[in-house]
Order: sequence, then C-alpha cells, then structure tokens
Amino acid sequence: LTLCIVSSECWHCSHIIFIVICCRCTERPKAKVSIKPDQHVFRGETVTLRCDIDGEAVTSWQYSWYKDGSVSVFSELQEHTFSPVTESDAGKYSCYGEKRGGSRASNISDAVTLTFNMLVMNHFSISDKPRAVLSVSPQKWL
Repeated sequence: LTLCIVSSECWHCSHIIFIVICCRCTERPKAKVSIKPDQHVFRGETVTLRCDIDGEAVTSWQYSWYKDGSVSVFSELQEHTFSPVTESDAGKYSCYGEKRGGSRASNISDAVTLTFNMLVMNHFSISDKPRAVLSVSPQKWL
C-alpha cells in the first residue's frame, strides 16, 4: 500500500491538496502439485506429493493441502509422503501457499489425481516332467 499525495491549484482558492491511496497490486503466484514417482501407484509403494509456488523461494512459504475439495487441511508441509500408500489415499489433491507473516498468498493449485491400482499376480508352475498324483478317498473295508 502506497500513499500518494497529489496537489493542484485552482482559480478560486489558494491551494487544494488531493490525497489518493494507490495500491500496487501484484498477481498471485500459482501453486503446483507434483507426484513422485507416478500418479498411478500400487499397494505398498511410497508416494510423495510436493507443492511448489511458481518463482518463489521455498523457505518463505507455509503450505496447506486439501483432498477431494475438502475445506479441512490434512497437512501443512511442503511435501507429504504416503508410506505405504493405501486405497484410502487415492483422490484429488490440491495445495495452497502463504508467505510466513501473511504478506502474500498463492492461488490454489489445480487438483492432481492420485490413482490406486490393485496388482493381481497369478503364479503358475509349468513342468515338462510328469508328476504322480495320489488320491485318497474313504472306502469301506471288507
């Protein structure tokens, strides 16, 4: 906020002072979410979400994380790690940054989707050699 004083003279008075309040507005920086190693994860893997503010130093910002459009913050760190990731961690994540002391804030990031994939593994054993199979069933003895 800057105070600007502008003065002007007119024909019917000796001096008039106009006080105009000028605001130097700057566009808010954009927050951006990145996911490592990938947006598609499997049970047991470790995944990290990171919030970066475009063109800004990391140390001067506080972060807020949101999941699925919720208004409640689930983390205030620049990075949030799920280890191990579970099905309940899947969802849309966005972040927001504010400079320490509240002098400046970012726009909220676009949402990034974390997708949980089920990995089903079938194990088959194939052998060239014939195997003996023993079957036992109840019989009456004579």
